[in-house]
Amino acid sequence: MSIGVSVSPALKPKITPKMVILSRLLELPSAEMEQAIRQELAENPALQVAESGYCENCGVTYSGSFCPHCQGAMRAKVRSDSMDESYSAGSVHWADDEWDPFSTVATPWSMRDHLLWQVSPLVSEAELEIVCLLVENLDHRGLLDCDLESFARTVDVSVEQVEHVLSVMQRQDPVGIGARTVEESLLIQLESLEEGDDVALLCERLILEHWESLCKDRLDKIAKSLHVGIEEVRRARDFIRCHLHPYPISACAQSPSYAERPVDAQYLRPDVIITVDGPQGEEEFDVRFPEQGRFRLGLDQTYRDLCEVFDAGAGQGDERGQEHVRRYVARGQLFISGWEERWRTLRKVVEGLVEFQREFLLQDERALRPLTRARLAETLGLHESTVSRATASKYALIPGGRIVALADFFDGSLKAKSLIKEWVSQESSPLTDGELVEMLAEAGITLARRTVQTYRQALGILPSGLR
Repeated sequence: MSIGVSVSPALKPKITPKMVILSRLLELPSAEMEQAIRQELAENPALQVAESGYCENCGVTYSGSFCPHCQGAMRAKVRSDSMDESYSAGSVHWADDEWDPFSTVATPWSMRDHLLWQVSPLVSEAELEIVCLLVENLDHRGLLDCDLESFARTVDVSVEQVEHVLSVMQRQDPVGIGARTVEESLLIQLESLEEGDDVALLCERLILEHWESLCKDRLDKIAKSLHVGIEEVRRARDFIRCHLHPYPISACAQSPSYAERPVDAQYLRPDVIITVDGPQGEEEFDVRFPEQGRFRLGLDQTYRDLCEVFDAGAGQGDERGQEHVRRYVARGQLFISGWEERWRTLRKVVEGLVEFQREFLLQDERALRPLTRARLAETLGLHESTVSRATASKYALIPGGRIVALADFFDGSLKAKSLIKEWVSQESSPLTDGELVEMLAEAGITLARRTVQTYRQALGILPSGLR
């Protein structure tokens, strides 16, 4: 046997500048795509863009006062850099064609704003920065999703300092925000109630020593272990149900101080609008991209003329000027090419999703068919990464008026979550996770109990023992 090195030919994809531009533009949602165009426009003098008026209802680009497609009023997007403002009696008067209805909407008040507003008078400036980073590590339930030691090393402070700041934050509204576990959150809330009677003390023991049994509603087992009557345990359980919230975020709607503030309602701009037309059984879908016709990209006429002159052999003495013109014209052509290819790829992917998930668009989440990005990519003749970029962080306005993420078309858990939510809302007695597993199996969905528990928590549904 001999050992040696041999060379054999192999085909490898060549990464071109156009592919790099396309990959970057393809994964951007509408809002970030607009920013990318603005940035490229600022950096490349050879690129020019004309922004058209468009209808926010249907996405059609048009001129005039009303949309010919849906008769909706056009949102005037083209604005001059300088706008004359006239003040009268302390108010601003806008011309009818320049008035933006969103200018009258209050800025959303997020949970982050709410916490910082409370904590800022209680901590130093350095500690406030730690609070900001802690807030960024909260999950959707309001629990802290990081290890304090790792966090302290990352921000280069002591663990004791992080614990102190966290303790201050946890006692703000909603109380228990930033707890590491549900049990810790409940104990912090119980402490804030300042209840010194036997019921509060028994609640503390239930949370610390018998939490699993309490969630399973094994009151007789708890009573026997604590040597108390079962009625006392039941009163303690009812006290926890009425006064404590396992997930701090769930307490916001019932918090008077938070209710006085605007809610955090982020406006979602759909990247694609899907409409349906035709009689039942013969429905046809129409796919439109509101942003596609909004910008008209092109090369600056002066740069194009100069490039033609240089290509014809004139202007030989100005090598620096030629290099400048050719470089920015080539960059502009590359960006325009990537922009056009982006829309072709998006349309191909979305039309493939519409074709595969017709029943979901006509009905609800229960009609979702199992689909993966790899399978869709194979069907469309694209690479899986291309499909992933095309569907990342993008939303669709679907028939019925709902705005859903394109990622939902691949989410096999939506059907199970929809059924769990419906069954729990209609339950006469609390359904356990095991019972939900059996009901899902009867509906043709096989899941482990742990998976059902994860789905239930994602829906914000409490354990059966606390419902």
